[in-house]
Amino acid sequence: MEYSTPKGMRDFLPDEMAERELVLDRIRAVFRKYGFVPLETPAMENLETLEKKCGDEISGQLFRIDGGLALRFDLTVPLARVAANNTFPKPFKRYCISRVWRREEPQKGRFREFWQADIDIIGAPTMRAEAELLACASECIVALGFPKPSMRVNNRKILDGMVRALGIPVENEFAVFRCLDKLQKIGDGRVAEELAAKGIASDKIEKLIEFTKTDGSEKEKLALAEKYSEEGAGELRLLLALCKEYGTGAEIDFSLVRGLDYYTGPIFEISLSKEIGSVAGGGRYDNLLSLYGQADCATGISLGIERLMALRKKKEASSGPRVFVACVKEEFYPDALAVASELRSRGVPCSTDLNGRNLRKQIEYAAAAGASYLVVVGEKERKEKRAKVRDLASGEEKEMAFGAIADFALTKD
Repeated sequence: MEYSTPKGMRDFLPDEMAERELVLDRIRAVFRKYGFVPLETPAMENLETLEKKCGDEISGQLFRIDGGLALRFDLTVPLARVAANNTFPKPFKRYCISRVWRREEPQKGRFREFWQADIDIIGAPTMRAEAELLACASECIVALGFPKPSMRVNNRKILDGMVRALGIPVENEFAVFRCLDKLQKIGDGRVAEELAAKGIASDKIEKLIEFTKTDGSEKEKLALAEKYSEEGAGELRLLLALCKEYGTGAEIDFSLVRGLDYYTGPIFEISLSKEIGSVAGGGRYDNLLSLYGQADCATGISLGIERLMALRKKKEASSGPRVFVACVKEEFYPDALAVASELRSRGVPCSTDLNGRNLRKQIEYAAAAGASYLVVVGEKERKEKRAKVRDLASGEEKEMAFGAIADFALTKD
């Protein structure tokens, strides 16, 4: 019998896990560079906590557990719970890189267990917070080897105004948003069908979809936005100006909706190209904390780790040691160990033979284990304190002093 992982969940074998850790480390370093501090919450929350503001669609995707518990579906709701029950200096800037779970049908690129990397700012009411989130997220993406990404922004206040102008009942508002959020995925026709099924009149559906397709200059879009929400348009105007100051830039896209119910103001997504879907998204959720006992303004963005991992074409990490130090005979193992210890002290991943194998077997193992370079230590090497470093991919060799091996390994891609 073959035992498998639960549906929609995966094992990460060493090569993939090494690459994943590299990605997470780079993102974490940028988060810290911008002054965000780590905060972690349990994988499980009380069901009541999660259902407080997750919406009907997400509620149906919760992994429920006996005793009134469920696995968290995102990292924002748990943060709201923590922030409402603790006192932090404001603004409080937090990051969290961890797993979340949603019980939806797995498909290509979508899983039931997946990783998110979130940054959030609590207690900052101005658009400076959003601009910093977008700049930080953009820098993370560039740090992963991607070109400068594109940013799309909108504002829920403008969308609210549009829905009210059409006379759509308030109780149907979030259902309309969730339908419009699918435009990029399923197209106008399917979205129109879903809106009709929710009782929205055909003329109103036509106007909703027409609004999301609005094109034109930034000035023209802001003028249209003002018709539905002067406050929302003003926030967009300021956010766009701040993004230009950061050198990131952004464009207004009225088709950007974001499906979660808790957004209250600016919303945004980051993409690598028009052909590739978003790799990060978020928005302002000023009312969420009040649901858990302490009102405060808040905004955040989440990087989709799974999408970013799938888009990375070049492996930048290997599960194996960067350098494998072999010994010609057992008597030279202490010398090989001394070389390995020096490499490790310099931060070079390194391994030696632990099974007392002959040199041929050691070399075979080094290649199979994914080592990048091989160093062989024997009588000559011990005496001269020099050795040849072999690139296991190309077969090229270069002789150098023991002390120079670390510098060589650290500077190679």
